[in-house]
Amino acid sequence: GIVIAMLKPAAKMRSRSKPAEGKAPTRSAGNEEPKPLRSVGKKQVLGWKESVVLPGLGNIRLPAKLDTGARTSALHAVDMVYSKSRSTMWIEFDLPDIDQALRHRFRLPVAEHRTVKSSTGKAQIRPVVVLTLCLADQVWSTEVTLTDRSDMELPMLIGRSALKGRFVVDPARTRLAGAIDREP
Repeated sequence: GIVIAMLKPAAKMRSRSKPAEGKAPTRSAGNEEPKPLRSVGKKQVLGWKESVVLPGLGNIRLPAKLDTGARTSALHAVDMVYSKSRSTMWIEFDLPDIDQALRHRFRLPVAEHRTVKSSTGKAQIRPVVVLTLCLADQVWSTEVTLTDRSDMELPMLIGRSALKGRFVVDPARTRLAGAIDREP
């Protein structure tokens, strides 16, 4: 069936003027790897690849790339169809499972359309929806563009606008968040 999700608009994030505090790992005299940071100041350190839960989409858990080089977050979506109900524009789309064997159909209100530069450098106009993300021990709403990410390794990309003020990303590590302790 189709899941219809009504989500609250994304809250504006506060900018922080103070730089993050924390000590960088140090190498010992031997060839041991440094111990990874678990936090920098009040921000948790995550790897470039983490597992995210989307509560508004039936609690689907997806692997996601945390990409500080991308401003906007993106979710893999195929077979997108627009509809209008009263004054609201809606988008229906399929989100395939990792192995592409099963697809989940969703219907969400479109917040806006945005021009985004893709990883290939080409400008695309994409629909923007507001989704709730559950990552590590945090749950928050953010804007996410919908696009076909079939050629990408991971079905979701979480950009710096969604990460700002919440996490620090260690590009040398993956899956530092561990299991999500609570249900969203």
